[in-house]
Amino acid sequence: MSKLYKSYMHLVSRWNAWRSRFPWNEGMFMDGRCYVWEPNFLLRHLKGQHRGRIEVGRNFKCINRFATNTIGLIQPCLFTVFPNAKICIGDNVGISGSTLRSTISITIGNNVMIGSGCLITDTDDHPLDARQRQEENFYKNTVSSPVVIDDDVFIGARSIILKGVTIGQGAVIGAGSIVTKDVPPHTIVAGNPAKEIKVISD
Repeated sequence: MSKLYKSYMHLVSRWNAWRSRFPWNEGMFMDGRCYVWEPNFLLRHLKGQHRGRIEVGRNFKCINRFATNTIGLIQPCLFTVFPNAKICIGDNVGISGSTLRSTISITIGNNVMIGSGCLITDTDDHPLDARQRQEENFYKNTVSSPVVIDDDVFIGARSIILKGVTIGQGAVIGAGSIVTKDVPPHTIVAGNPAKEIKVISD
């Protein structure tokens, strides 16, 4: 029975990946449909915009249904990839109902867990200057910087990881934290803005 169930879930995951336009990987478990935003056909061909890129490692687990996460989901996973941007996801990564928004790059290492309702973004989305926000091409004045999440990181539910942040190997981000600065390896941080709580001993 377990083999039959695994085969069934394999087909369901593949179907969900296909309808989500998400790159399929043989070890993937895609529970429910996620959403991928990228330049559509007209933007690509009439305005010359290019697709971004999503790369996924082995055994990726993507949770998008309320019934599958015990603390609940605010939304399905949303992957926004702007022209020439990329999202690189390593092996054995699990993400529940979170948003990844890349205008340059978001890199996630191996064995990373991202809790429900998180936001990871490499851009401010809008300029800080109010006058610049009123301009037609305000996005040209928006500050962006790559995000890097190293191996074995755990990001608690409802956390926000902002542009230019590097989270070191084995770090833990407390639930509901807003991370604005780099996090050293094997360190627990929490709060708004996130501050060091303790170092994880070997």
